[in-house]
Amino acid sequence: MNTQITALLLLPFIGAIVTFVVGKYKKSLAFWFAEIIGITLFVLSFSIFMSWHEPLNFDFQWFTFGATTLPFGIYIDHLSLVMLLIATGLGALDIHFSHDYMAEEKDQARYYSKILFFIGGMILLVSAKELTGLFVGWEFMGLASYLLISFWHQNSAPADAGVAAFLYTKFGDIFLFAAIGLLIYYTGTLDMVKLNQPEINGSISTNIIYVIAVFIFIAAIGKSGQFPLFPWLMRAMEGPTTVSALIHGATMVNSGIYIVARLFDFYVAANALIVVASIAALSAFIGATSALVQDEMKKVLAYSTMSHLSLAFMGLGASSLAVGMTHLVNHAIFKALLFLSVGAVIMSTHHTKDVWKLGGLSHKLTLVALFMGMGILSLSGVPPFSGYFSKDAVLASALLNPQTHGFLSTLTIIAGVLSIAYGGRLWTLIFGGRVRDREIYEKATTPSLFWISLPLGIMAVSTLVLGFYHEKVINFIANQEYIEPHADWLLLFMMSAISLLALLVYYFYRRRYSLREKVSAQPFMKTIRQVLLNGYYIEVMITWFAKNIMVYSVAKSINWSEKHIIDGLVNGMVSLSHKIFILFEKTQSPKVSNQSGTMLLGVVLIVMIIFIGSVL
Repeated sequence: MNTQITALLLLPFIGAIVTFVVGKYKKSLAFWFAEIIGITLFVLSFSIFMSWHEPLNFDFQWFTFGATTLPFGIYIDHLSLVMLLIATGLGALDIHFSHDYMAEEKDQARYYSKILFFIGGMILLVSAKELTGLFVGWEFMGLASYLLISFWHQNSAPADAGVAAFLYTKFGDIFLFAAIGLLIYYTGTLDMVKLNQPEINGSISTNIIYVIAVFIFIAAIGKSGQFPLFPWLMRAMEGPTTVSALIHGATMVNSGIYIVARLFDFYVAANALIVVASIAALSAFIGATSALVQDEMKKVLAYSTMSHLSLAFMGLGASSLAVGMTHLVNHAIFKALLFLSVGAVIMSTHHTKDVWKLGGLSHKLTLVALFMGMGILSLSGVPPFSGYFSKDAVLASALLNPQTHGFLSTLTIIAGVLSIAYGGRLWTLIFGGRVRDREIYEKATTPSLFWISLPLGIMAVSTLVLGFYHEKVINFIANQEYIEPHADWLLLFMMSAISLLALLVYYFYRRRYSLREKVSAQPFMKTIRQVLLNGYYIEVMITWFAKNIMVYSVAKSINWSEKHIIDGLVNGMVSLSHKIFILFEKTQSPKVSNQSGTMLLGVVLIVMIIFIGSVL
């Protein structure tokens, strides 16, 4: 296998071990080892990207058991390369940012080793040729996510959030495992390249291939925080903000979209893209509307992540692989920028997360305000930022596709428009307007230019520059010359919506702050706010169902079975044994004649059994 690819696959796992060991010896060494390894991984990915001309294909066998062989191949094409650049590039910038953000953390060895372990899992997932390798990388990332969300496990909230993330994502993983079993049984292959070919997926009945596609998609919505398995993503914000930026904003959550994109032709053959589009439209709407009212900075971005990942899913669901994946790329960059910008604000204001305690910080955090503003503009879909081009293409795809046109495209457009409102609201409450808490403002510190502002600047420039190279990006992802879908009136509509919502945000959150308070104090508006604040109470309903229907019902059934069946059988055996004893006791007699007669009867019965058996 290619030396560069071997190093790319092994280095993060070896680095995780080495970083942990040397970090225990000296705390500062953990960062420097992680920084060097992170940069090296990006250089390796970029080198492979620059020299790539055709898919790199390497076949191996994991193990053989009788006639069953499980392969573990490596396959790197245009989709893999895009994901590799995202994982390693944003991973390196995230590690660099962590130098200051995690400076006060005592256990840095554990933190940086887990980050490298996660990056290794992501690299393995996107490089895998078969679903076996993908599943291993998938589980590695799930484990790393759990460990990093609950990094501050000494506090109950992060510990509970880690468990919630583990349970929600594992629920989806069960379906992925089931899909792998069905594919082995019906096709005899887990090669994702072959599964996209008509001679393979066409040999399975339509019903079976549809069930397999839906099972894989359930796993995808668990990993990517889509309806109804999204509550874990909101609770994941209890982890370090650098973790939220890398894992829950830019990389791991993209893996669900990647697996659908990797099996895109399989989904087309299964006629399952409408399922993808339906869940995407609903998730986009829930995420966008819920983001409008959140008080905590990271939760605004968490719901925004849910909504924008849904837009990428919608691109796929509207039968456009290139559009969906392009929005995934653009979203990864501007969302990592936004999360790390919020991290800079949290660090500078001594761990203040409530947006209502901030305000007017643009005077003290000028560069952070500038770079975060660029991220907000990209998220909102303002040209010439990259988010505009991919977001416009997603909305146009939804409108022009007959299956998604109508209700689904309407929900998608609403979600796209609302991103302007919650993005503008977030920036205005943090950096604009009056200072709401003078003490926090006075104590706010200016972040480091090299460790904090530099990675933010790189991502901000990237989301701007990619807008100018959008055509090349989408052609590379499509692996051909690609003509984007375009709706003539959509640009005018979006620009009008941006202007109107920008004015409303400015009016409500800066000029007429008291009017906002009066409106939100109305009983009806308070009810709506509570529904949105709690994510439509989806987590409450899931928890109630799990406790009262699944856990309590199962527990009561088990308790009844134990009492009446298991204990009944045990207690019944005592009674039965006693009755048998009494029965045999009656056959006992001190008289020799009775004993002889019984013995003779037994001998006769044995002889008869032997005779009948020989005849038969």
